[in-house]
Amino acid sequence: MKSSISELPDDLVLKILSFLSTKHAVATSLLSKRWKSLWTKVPRLKYDVKDRTRSFERFLDKSLLAHQSLLLESLYFTIDFTLWNKDIGPWIRTALHHHHCHLRELEIDASLTRTLLPPELFTCKTLVVLKLDGTAIDLVEPLTTVCLPSLETLHVDSSRLFDSGSLQMLLSSCKFLTDLIIIMGSRFAAAEFNVSWCKTLVSLKLQGLKDVIISNSISSSSSGVSSLPFLKTLHVARMVNLNNDSFCRLLSNCPLLSDLTLEEKTSDLLLNLDIDMPCLQRLLIITKVKGSTHLCALLSNYIPKLAIIAPSFKYFNIHELLHNKYTCFYVRVRLTRDPSELEDTSIFRWILHLELSIGSERSGEMLVDLLQLSIKLMVLKLKNVFERNYLYLWDPPSSVPECLLSSLEVLEWRGYTGVYGDRELVSYLLNHALCLKTAKIFSEPYDVGNKQQTVKDLAAMSRGSNSCELVLK
Repeated sequence: MKSSISELPDDLVLKILSFLSTKHAVATSLLSKRWKSLWTKVPRLKYDVKDRTRSFERFLDKSLLAHQSLLLESLYFTIDFTLWNKDIGPWIRTALHHHHCHLRELEIDASLTRTLLPPELFTCKTLVVLKLDGTAIDLVEPLTTVCLPSLETLHVDSSRLFDSGSLQMLLSSCKFLTDLIIIMGSRFAAAEFNVSWCKTLVSLKLQGLKDVIISNSISSSSSGVSSLPFLKTLHVARMVNLNNDSFCRLLSNCPLLSDLTLEEKTSDLLLNLDIDMPCLQRLLIITKVKGSTHLCALLSNYIPKLAIIAPSFKYFNIHELLHNKYTCFYVRVRLTRDPSELEDTSIFRWILHLELSIGSERSGEMLVDLLQLSIKLMVLKLKNVFERNYLYLWDPPSSVPECLLSSLEVLEWRGYTGVYGDRELVSYLLNHALCLKTAKIFSEPYDVGNKQQTVKDLAAMSRGSNSCELVLK
């Protein structure tokens, strides 16, 4: 007997419908009498605002009001600025008035579209997640009252929504806030963030503000009390006046910090600090990688310092971003924590696990240098970061790296294209890695119709390790 989605129970159908855009969910009402009102019970409404016609405005009005008010928990607006230029504030107000008692999540990605938020939003007592992304999101009127007692997650990206005063008012009212992101907006250039506003944070990202303030009266060094006692993840970027003293105060007040992300300009401050970071395990530096020499210098400068101030440190990541948002190049290393190994003065001998993005000849040059230096490397993972992007040329080293002859056990490559430098590199690695146990190659051929031939070519390549299991996908 053929199964049908119509035979599924309502609860399961509603879960499926909740992953659709509201436009598509409403369209299911035409299927049968049973489906006519089923969409009105989905817990999420998701609007992709891409239609500037009057009919879409009517659709927004009707669907928000037709939905059963006691069941809506999440509301999402994603606006295409090129196709929509009207303020969606009135529809947000409609949703709040109609669903105020139960709305838990509101996410708005407004792009460049002017969006005026109603004051009722900031007195919604059930709201748990609020995410606002857009350079023209603002308030209908200045905030005078804020009451968001349930808020746990607040993300404000590129908005001009708050100045220091309104931000303080908002954060001071959130007693359970654990996840906070504030990314540069036009008003924030002169704004300072005071950690005393919210001490419950577990994850914090600050970008584009003037400075971070920790008063002497609450500094851990003077009172033994931490200002951010629960913070585990911290991302700091483009802070206008962040100096060695304020940065030291900030890190000293995060005793549980395990994951730290910095831009290279800010991360330079880390090299001059004399503090203990007992729980730090990961450091990610965002920078423009100029070449292999620069990359090796970053590794050589930071790893020894972190081995001293952060006894739990294991992972060092370097990312280069495209348009300040998308990772176009990355290097990730995992280090040994064996005390006897750490006595070795060459930090590259500490590297056990290396991940590297493949996208240009620069990647190939860096890989050669890292393989030559990381003589105890056990795991190598490569990934083509852009679809159908490949190494045009790859020049093998003059001598086979020691790690290939004596330690490398795992090779993984995602996005392998099967052409030019990609093919030459994987052939070299398979042929010279004498201790290789597993090689997983996930192919995405440059010629999309040639995957079968790409897999055959890989299977036919000679392998230096007789025990190597080759997994092709």
